[in-house]
Amino acid sequence: MSDTRPLAQTAAPDTPRVVRLQLWLPLGMVLTALAILCVLLVVDGGRYIASLQQFADRTAHEELLRTRRSLEAALRRTDGSSLDGLVTGLGLDRAVRHAALVDDAGAILAATRLAWKGGAAPQLIPDYPQQAARQVLQTQREALELSIAGQRLTALAPVTLGLRPGELRATRHGLLLIEYDLSPLARQALGHLLQQALVFGSVLLLGALIAVLLARRLILRPLQVLQQGLARIGAGDFTHVPRLRGRGELRELADAMARMAAELQARSAALQDSEARYRQLSDAAFEGIVLHEDGVIVDGNAAAERLMGVPPGSLMGRDLFSFVAAHDMPIMRQRAQQGEEGVWSVDLLDHTGSIIAAECSVRQRSVGGRTLRVVAVRDIRERLAAQAEIRQLSHVDALTGLPNRHALLQQLAEEVARDGLPGRRAALAVLNLDAFKSVNDSLGMAAGDLVLRTIARRLSAALVPGQAVARINADSFALLISGLQGSLEQASATAARAVEGLLAQVAQPLHLPEHEQVLHLSAAAGVVMMPNDSREPPELLREAETAMHQAKQAGTRVQFFAHALQQAASARLLLRNDLRQALDGHGQLLLHYQPQVDRHGQILGVEALVRWQHPRRGLIPPGEFIAEAEASGLIVPLGQWVLEEAVSCLRRWRSRADELPWARQLSMGVNVSPRQFRDNDFVARVQDVLACVGVDALSLELELTENVVADDLQATLEKMAELRRHGVRFALDDFGTGYSSLSYLKHLPINTLKIDRSFVMDIGAPVQDGGSGGKSPSVLIDAIVAMAHQLDLCVLAEGVETPSQLARLVATGCDVFQGYYFSRPLPEDALVAWAQAQAGKASAQVQAVVTGP
Repeated sequence: MSDTRPLAQTAAPDTPRVVRLQLWLPLGMVLTALAILCVLLVVDGGRYIASLQQFADRTAHEELLRTRRSLEAALRRTDGSSLDGLVTGLGLDRAVRHAALVDDAGAILAATRLAWKGGAAPQLIPDYPQQAARQVLQTQREALELSIAGQRLTALAPVTLGLRPGELRATRHGLLLIEYDLSPLARQALGHLLQQALVFGSVLLLGALIAVLLARRLILRPLQVLQQGLARIGAGDFTHVPRLRGRGELRELADAMARMAAELQARSAALQDSEARYRQLSDAAFEGIVLHEDGVIVDGNAAAERLMGVPPGSLMGRDLFSFVAAHDMPIMRQRAQQGEEGVWSVDLLDHTGSIIAAECSVRQRSVGGRTLRVVAVRDIRERLAAQAEIRQLSHVDALTGLPNRHALLQQLAEEVARDGLPGRRAALAVLNLDAFKSVNDSLGMAAGDLVLRTIARRLSAALVPGQAVARINADSFALLISGLQGSLEQASATAARAVEGLLAQVAQPLHLPEHEQVLHLSAAAGVVMMPNDSREPPELLREAETAMHQAKQAGTRVQFFAHALQQAASARLLLRNDLRQALDGHGQLLLHYQPQVDRHGQILGVEALVRWQHPRRGLIPPGEFIAEAEASGLIVPLGQWVLEEAVSCLRRWRSRADELPWARQLSMGVNVSPRQFRDNDFVARVQDVLACVGVDALSLELELTENVVADDLQATLEKMAELRRHGVRFALDDFGTGYSSLSYLKHLPINTLKIDRSFVMDIGAPVQDGGSGGKSPSVLIDAIVAMAHQLDLCVLAEGVETPSQLARLVATGCDVFQGYYFSRPLPEDALVAWAQAQAGKASAQVQAVVTGP
């Protein structure tokens, strides 16, 4: 079952090309020699041209000037009879092809050929350069015209001639023409080149012979040895690895081949060991593994043999599809022919023809040019049986045997699908047992389970056709009533009677023999009628549960769902989502600060009060969202934000102490909710805020309600003590509206006692003494203030709105005052302006109120 893959036959784009050295090595040397010869020819050609140019510039030019001077001297001494000798003497030079002296009219005065004398130069002299002659006569400068292709040199020079008799001009000029034959120089250069080529060819032939012999001995023979060694390694013979003497790349190649052979030998041994281990693992696997080619099995493990019930080794050569059930055979053959891969469920047949529910994972591989399909087969009969049992259990409540919540939702979905039938209605009711938790707490969980099973039997026994009951929660049951006829009122009345009948079954006495007790239970139910606007089963169930909770709150037995309940719940959910977005940092939350003053009107502190600037609903007061934040748990991040923002604001005021002197000793009051205070990290968060902002902890006063204390006195004391050690002060808020246990005042490290505004608002109001015996709030305030002062507590009165309230509180002995009489809660900038304005006049106003006119 090994997977041997063929070596790649296509070369990569960067694979270097190789050639036969026996052919290309000598050929390369010959081509190199020819290239060198060509270079020499080019160099010699350059030298030849340079020699011609040197001949023209020196030899020919000097001879031209010398002859010119001789001719002009002869013309001045005599009548010119010696000109023939001078010109004819040039012909003695083998390099001079011909020479001539021509007058200004073009007549030949003297020439190396006597027959030309007296004739016209353009007609007699071959290739006479007329244009060059005119230019020389005009410029009076000599000229040399070198024709390398024609192998000739034409030299021209102006010559001053004597005046003819009767001529009146100053001078008369003629032309000296000498034409040189350069072919001897060319033959000399060619001979030199042939001589060099002969010498170079001889050296090249000798060098090539030596190079071939050396290459054959030092390159070709080692390469042949390496080739034979590779062939043996390729055949699996790792014992005869070629070895080479000496140094160089071929020695390195031989060493690399030896290392490769050793590594291949090790890998071959490891591969054989791996194949043996793989065979052992394959045979020990729970899954059957089969390899087949075009449906013919070529290998299979022991698990496949056990699954099919055949003897060991008998799978090879058999048709795989003979083990496939008839109804699955066409699709399996099609998948094999198309080379599909995947995981499929298939029914197989064992040797007896029994069907085996199996799961097959199929992969296709190319091995040695063959296309093999690897099939892993798993017996899933036990898994299918377990899944069937799980499906059964997933729809049944394990305790009562009733359908569970999942089964009820499926029945609801089927009922909703039938809502379109004319005149057909249905109802869903949710029943919840009252105070069932007390049964578990007092009698134990076993007794509670017995009660639930008994209630389930009673409900099931009371059902009529068209009704179904399910247990959807610990102590909640659901009733689905189908096939209700008539109008909505008639159908609702029928549903109410059915629900009340079940509630009557719940209310019957329930005997618990083991506890020798008789329980009298009750329940409340919420009903939702169908069809309605809701089409989703979970939504219908939520509506029924909402009506059930409304029934419990109202103290009724049955409550029908009204969409107003859902609208209120949706509004609370929307408010909760908006608050969560506001806490994510959208700039919607802000703080207002209400001043706290003494009896002279001097500001002592402020209370931070959160406000919510909603983008659509405007400014939302805390009374509309604090309760929802507390219920949803958002009060913890909200309270943390308030704490951080309030302390940061106090730091900003303190940093401006020079211009805001009232801020030096200002305290900041921050309300703490019970849920926020109970958080395990509350103390650490307060410490982190103070450390980060750098505000004196004595300036922070946390306001706690009596509910915080009542939850867990010991834990409250520990947290307050820890914060007190860091300088944090505490105030007991809304005193007198809760438990008002004096023991709290005795044990709690409180600095300030805040009298609730409800007491202050009743100052001056008439006492209602109707039969209930009302008490004057002033008496209560006097008692609270006296008690607080005895306990060395500062007393702060909230809700001061009138001068009479202020005067009474001052007379009572209150220490600090807070209310609309002084100021409403203000934003930060407005509070600063108010405090600055009040700094000079507050004392006089309060004093006038206290003393009276």
